[in-house]
Amino acid sequence: MKMEMNEEYLNKGMDLKRLALYLQKKIWLVIMFAILGATCGGIIYQVVRAMKMPVEYASVSKLYISFGNDENGDVYQYYNGYTWNDLIDADPILDIVMSNLPGYDADQVREATTAEILSDIRLLTITVRGDNEKFVREIRNAMESGLREYARDAKELNQIAVIRSGAPERVYWDERTTEACVTGAVLLGILAMLIIGFSYVLDESVYVQEDLEKKYACRALGILTRNQKGLQPYARELKSNLKYLMGEERTFAVLDMDNHADTRKLEVERLLNTDDADGLLGTMPAAEEDFTWNIPGREKAPEVKSEWDIIAFNENILSGEECKKIRETSGVVILLPFGKDTGRKTSRILSFLKNQDCKVLGMVIAQADEEFLNRYFA
Repeated sequence: MKMEMNEEYLNKGMDLKRLALYLQKKIWLVIMFAILGATCGGIIYQVVRAMKMPVEYASVSKLYISFGNDENGDVYQYYNGYTWNDLIDADPILDIVMSNLPGYDADQVREATTAEILSDIRLLTITVRGDNEKFVREIRNAMESGLREYARDAKELNQIAVIRSGAPERVYWDERTTEACVTGAVLLGILAMLIIGFSYVLDESVYVQEDLEKKYACRALGILTRNQKGLQPYARELKSNLKYLMGEERTFAVLDMDNHADTRKLEVERLLNTDDADGLLGTMPAAEEDFTWNIPGREKAPEVKSEWDIIAFNENILSGEECKKIRETSGVVILLPFGKDTGRKTSRILSFLKNQDCKVLGMVIAQADEEFLNRYFA
């Protein structure tokens, strides 16, 4: 039996529509995190680029090569970028260069210098990189002098002339602020989605009657919306369920888990005692802080004979005395606030009521968001 229950639970799946409506109300959090991530990404990139970027200087020299002729009178044309990289890293060019660089190490020169033939084999590009201007300038000068001297002794070459000798310039990272902003926005946006998803998994709030049926072994009697109207099905269903449940009894208790028992009592009384469902269950003015029905003041209230006797308690004052009063009625209806996590508190109260032999007639979701419900049940 236990295995069957576990399999049923595992195969039940997730209420995707409820999740989508939940995420819709939290989308502002994702947007805020994305904006924050974009801002932080851009700022961090600029700070790192300005303060933490390694200092590097580079100098670019352009040299023009005049090739000699072989024994057949043809011009030598087999020099390319790879050839020149090998030549400047080995004898005799490196020996000539190092003779002009006292105090330097050959490995430093090899690592700092790059030779390239970009298009024309007669145009050689030498790039020298280093962490200070003096180092780059001295190696550049030595490399240019060494190549000119090498050309005088090589039979394949007539001459190497320097046509441009670039001054050492600071090398900066590419401007990637936009990419940094996008990366920050994506990362914090994903983080916000994970936070919302994690909070959804841990959320024990109730939104629809199915939530009550899943979480508690109690009847889900219905829903009290924030702006209850008689034409809406939620009021009619709740009224029908309460009347059917009570039968001939007219006395019961309500226990509000959000500690607004007096207001909730008036709502339930007005629902049960009013026959004109279309006209008397008006909506509350928007300026009121506590969204509820428009319950007239005592001095303006019409004379309506009440056949129901309802007593109300807040969760935070429930004690043995209140439980005694509940036992004297037909039972208690527990009101759970819409969208508020009162799961652990409700479990504690249910255990207390059970130990006090108080009959729980069922549960009602109070202060429900009509827009959420209409979209969910659409």
